[in-house]
Amino acid sequence: MYRMGKNSIDRGSKDTWTLSPKRAEAITAAAKAGQAPADDNAGGRGGRGGGAGAVTVGGRGSGNIAMKYFDTILRNPALRDPRGYIMTADQADMGTVVRFINTCLRSGLVVQKATTAFTVEGKSYPAGSYVIKTNQAFRPEVLDRFEPQDHPNDFLYPGGPPIRPYDMTGWTLSYQMGIKFDRILDDFNGPFKRIPYGELQAMPSAPAPAVASAGYMLSGQVNNAFIAVNDLFNAGAEVYRTKTAEGSFPAGTFYVAYSPKAKIVLDKAAKELGVNAIAVSNKPANLLPINAARIGVWDQYGGSIPSGWVRWMMEQYHFPFRLVYPQELDGGDLKTKFDVIVFVGGAIPAPARAGGGGGFGGGGGFGGRGGEVPAEFKIMQGRVTADKTVPQLKAFLEAGGTIVTIGTSANLAYDLNLPVHNALVDNVNGKEVPYSGDKFYVPGAVLRATLDPTQPANWGMPAEADVLYDSSPAFKLDADAASKGVKPLMWFNTDKPLRSGWAWGQKYLKDDVAAFSAQVGAGTLYAFGPEITFRGQAHGTFKLLFNELYKK
Repeated sequence: MYRMGKNSIDRGSKDTWTLSPKRAEAITAAAKAGQAPADDNAGGRGGRGGGAGAVTVGGRGSGNIAMKYFDTILRNPALRDPRGYIMTADQADMGTVVRFINTCLRSGLVVQKATTAFTVEGKSYPAGSYVIKTNQAFRPEVLDRFEPQDHPNDFLYPGGPPIRPYDMTGWTLSYQMGIKFDRILDDFNGPFKRIPYGELQAMPSAPAPAVASAGYMLSGQVNNAFIAVNDLFNAGAEVYRTKTAEGSFPAGTFYVAYSPKAKIVLDKAAKELGVNAIAVSNKPANLLPINAARIGVWDQYGGSIPSGWVRWMMEQYHFPFRLVYPQELDGGDLKTKFDVIVFVGGAIPAPARAGGGGGFGGGGGFGGRGGEVPAEFKIMQGRVTADKTVPQLKAFLEAGGTIVTIGTSANLAYDLNLPVHNALVDNVNGKEVPYSGDKFYVPGAVLRATLDPTQPANWGMPAEADVLYDSSPAFKLDADAASKGVKPLMWFNTDKPLRSGWAWGQKYLKDDVAAFSAQVGAGTLYAFGPEITFRGQAHGTFKLLFNELYKK
């Protein structure tokens, strides 16, 4: 155990290069481009059966690759492993940075914090910035949190089906949480103080807000601002969002009308959550009033893991909600009970369509055999169906309700006959057939998506964000989609969106829509293909759900 830790410390104290599947492919490609001679019969120091200064990369007759081709990749200074990472203290959502740092501390990582401003590689960083170096015993864990995972292109046989991984292929936590950081390749030092082992960090405190003549502005980029807003509702405060930019405040900024009760809540939010409430003397002109919503979260008999994570998230961020089961959905009259209903992945099954290309797999829930289910749990039985449930959901939308679907529950869009269709299909003899695994396969990876931050559903989000994609839906909008009230919210604008993991055939995602909103009567359906709430980890995309959880 000591030797393992010492080896990691040593590796983090010098220049190292990590061999990965993609780098192995690059080495092979470099050798092929250089037409490296094969030497199957050579002996000596180069490796099994290889000549001096050469390494065998295959079986009998495959030949050797000269060491110089390894050196082009594994001695390229730009491809070195980092000596450490710096998370600057002046990024937009420091509360989420602290949450990330606390996950590192809980895992036993050595974390340091800058006591004063400092400069590294010509860049200035403020006091309070966090530093994690790699010359520590748990170096592999450090790299795992900041570097992309690289999964090989793993197939059962050439041209055959992919070998399914046990779980995710890419999960880089800093990407999922939207953390901004710099990779430092050379050794560096500064006014850094180590955080004592196991000492979790408190949220950064913000200045107590001044007494305002009109009200306060709260950034919609800050996840903790949603906690403050929900607490403000409980205090009876008036809360709005700006429809357009107001000076230095972008669209989607929260505006809170001044009242003594609101001031008390904001004082607490500044101290405990780091939410900076900026006093303003004039009420912005273009405001959207928001109120606490009656939120329903779908669940099923036997439980749903994704639903459980959403429940946990809502508890952490102080959203009121209650669970809703298929029998209650089938009973109708939903608008008298809810303003928003959330369906996580697996809630809504794919519609039965010729060719199987219409929808996405998953969903249904446990029916349960009546005689084996205790009486108090029978209300939880049943499953969402096209004939009973969907008409009630459509009526809920038409009456002004909001439905949020995540992952495969975007199947609801097809049940509602919206002008969208599955982007990940081939046309075979006039029928839509899902891409085969040897053509397209993305089993749990982090991808980079493009968003329109002016859309209310995306308020507070950057123009680009990392999303967790797990065999997720992707869409094409029909030519008349815009005229029918369908708006793209998120899409892939490149043929190489992969950030971490395995994305075979990722080129097929280029220009595909990952999320959209659709007007249905007086209500709105929001369909998010990626797992925007994935296991309570994807803090960088939480706002895509939170923005829809208010009554507008």
